[in-house]
Amino acid sequence: MYNKIFSKIVAVLFIPIQLIAYDFSFQKEDILLKLDFDNTQIKEIKFDIKINGQRNFGIINYHNNEIYILLNTDQISFDNFKKVFPKPQENKKLNKKINFNWEISEMKISENYSLLSNKLNFVYDKGFESMIFQDSNKEFELSILPQSNGNKQIYLSSKNAGQFFYAQKISKNMIGGAMIGKGSFRKFNDYDLNVKVKDFSIDKNSKFYNLLITSRMLDIFSVLQNSQNEFNYLEIPVFKKGKIYSFDHAIMLGGTVAFSFKGEANPSEKVASVNGTYGPLYLFEQNFKNIPFLNELFGKNVEESLLAADFKVEKNGNKTNFIFNPLSILTPGKTRNFFDIWE
Repeated sequence: MYNKIFSKIVAVLFIPIQLIAYDFSFQKEDILLKLDFDNTQIKEIKFDIKINGQRNFGIINYHNNEIYILLNTDQISFDNFKKVFPKPQENKKLNKKINFNWEISEMKISENYSLLSNKLNFVYDKGFESMIFQDSNKEFELSILPQSNGNKQIYLSSKNAGQFFYAQKISKNMIGGAMIGKGSFRKFNDYDLNVKVKDFSIDKNSKFYNLLITSRMLDIFSVLQNSQNEFNYLEIPVFKKGKIYSFDHAIMLGGTVAFSFKGEANPSEKVASVNGTYGPLYLFEQNFKNIPFLNELFGKNVEESLLAADFKVEKNGNKTNFIFNPLSILTPGKTRNFFDIWE
């Protein structure tokens, strides 16, 4: 429904002006459309549409070299927003610059979480130029802006990382967390982004939590505090190509433990594969790594930790398999072939 109606609105931008040279008005059920002309040139388009009971209205103004689009929406789910979100690529046939502004009163991320008073702005001039999105409370911000060297920087922040990962269909298991991300943008399906999250937890009802309980059996600190699901830090270098998200040497810290992992995911196909290593006393070991007669025992990263175990996560559709290899915890980190056990 959203795709069809919004496609018709966008199609009006490309109507040959010579075919219409008089003011035009159309109204049917929940759709109102008005076109105003100045001589033989289109001057303004007004539209008012109800979709699923929610009002969407706006104005498109034509000038000599620019088109200004203002769209207002009462409420929209994030899934529907993604379906109609404009992702313009290079179009040399379009000889007008487009300034697009979309104001959304409420964007529903999940049943219990919404972004309020949202504003989206992007600029298009034969190719994508820039974009800024944020809500009034700055719960979430996303910007793609040109730099002096001709490249574009992508920046995002969220006060609730768990809801961000949920909306992107990356994970339903994270709760809370403050997130920031920075990277380089080339196209909407081609960019890299380094994501960092602080102070979050994992849903105790998730299958992943069972892996945490098993793998953190030597993390005495977390056992005593009953906080096996709490983490202090997550860092994921993400590389997007087409529909595939890949990541390498990501790290997650909590209590005295550390997880390091790599893999790739295709959220649209609901498939993912992750290989990783878990260091149950990683932060404890780091306190001793500078002692001369002990420094050879403790490595610089999780993969080289004296005590570490390998794990693997495979997702296919709604089925997720977790494999934890407790025997690998007995293998010294210096001799462990990190990830190779799963190749």
